[in-house]
Amino acid sequence: MERYRVVRIEEQMYGCEELPEGAEVCCDVTVEAADGTRKTLSCPDAELTRQGIDEGDTVLWDGTALRKA
Repeated sequence: MERYRVVRIEEQMYGCEELPEGAEVCCDVTVEAADGTRKTLSCPDAELTRQGIDEGDTVLWDGTALRKA
C-alpha cells in the first residue's frame, strides 16, 4: 500500500467509471506522496464520507481504494 496526504477533494460532475452514469457521486482526490509527487484518484464520495477522509488526512492507496491511515 502506498501512503499519501490528501491535498484536495473535488466532486465530479459525472458518475464513477465502474458504475452506470449517475449511479454514484464520485470525487477526484488529489494526493501527495512523501517525495512530493502528486496524483489524482477517483473515489466514491460515500466511501470518503463513511471513513471520514478529508483534506490534510493521511491515507493508504492499495491500487483500488483509499483507506484512512
